[in-house]
Amino acid sequence: MALPHRRQQLAKFIPFHDLTPALVAKALGTDSTRIKNLCRGGAYPSPDEIVALEKLFGLPVEVLFEPEMLAYRNGPWPAPRGGAALRADLDRLHAQVAAEAGE
Repeated sequence: MALPHRRQQLAKFIPFHDLTPALVAKALGTDSTRIKNLCRGGAYPSPDEIVALEKLFGLPVEVLFEPEMLAYRNGPWPAPRGGAALRADLDRLHAQVAAEAGE
C-alpha cells in the first residue's frame, strides 16, 4: 500500500465551501501543512481526521479521497516510530508502575 501523491478531491471542496487549509486545520485540531499534505495525497488521514472531515463537509470520505488514502480508516493507525515510540513505551511503563504502586 502506497500513497498516491496525487491531488485529492478534498483540495477542491475546501475553497468550494469558502474555507482555507488553515480553517480546516483548526477544525481538525492540526496544522495547515498537514491539510496540504492530505490534499496532495502525501499523507494518510487518521481515523479521527476522517470522522471530522465527514462532519465538516457533510460528505462521505470516499468523495474526498481516493480509496488508497483510506487504508487506515478502520484502524489500526500506524504505531509511533523512533523517538515517539520510545516516549510512548516510557509513558506506558510509568503508568504501569504507578498502577502497581497504587497511585
